[in-house]
Amino acid sequence: MTAVKTRQGATLTAVLGVADHGGWAVCVTVAANRGEPVVVDRRRVELIEPGLPSQPYHHDTVGMPLPQAETLVRRVRESVMRTTLERVTALRDELQPPYTIVAMTLRNPPLSYVPVTVAEAHASYPVMCRADSVMYHDALRAAAKRLDLSLEFHDRGEELARAAGRLDVSVEEVEHFLRRAAEGLGPPWQKEHRLAAAAAIAVLADRVPITLSA
Repeated sequence: MTAVKTRQGATLTAVLGVADHGGWAVCVTVAANRGEPVVVDRRRVELIEPGLPSQPYHHDTVGMPLPQAETLVRRVRESVMRTTLERVTALRDELQPPYTIVAMTLRNPPLSYVPVTVAEAHASYPVMCRADSVMYHDALRAAAKRLDLSLEFHDRGEELARAAGRLDVSVEEVEHFLRRAAEGLGPPWQKEHRLAAAAAIAVLADRVPITLSA
């Protein structure tokens, strides 16, 4: 986390940028402070409890009798929903005050729905390959709704361009800002951190006036 000086009692608007994966997510929180975006938190968040398979549709249920497969997936989905809400709630609570997270950014899901049954998922190879990812995406959406966070979606790979467009700067200027942020934060600061931060900056710019410092 980066130390940020604020006026005593000030509440700073923040946006949570999320890059989700199978069983975990990179979360980067960006806040508006004195007219500039500031990365105030970055962390890896586990989205499923230990001991459960993170890719049940694509791996663990293949070849399993359907009744057992449905039971396993139900256990996994319940764990993912419960764990994701707990982790996002904990992140929000740790940061406030002074930061008030008002929105979450997510990449558009690989499917428009979570398969109702294992049989439905396995009936199509492309669906089977994507069903686990959309399960985690669905849990993050549910957590945002429970916490009354606005949800903003974007396509993978457009994060930098969206931030540049919202701030009326070049992509190179956004990349320069993110490199400077990394110098202050230290590792880990990988591609997924940069993209999650850029997505959060774009959404933050819609809510409060911010500019990138020279």
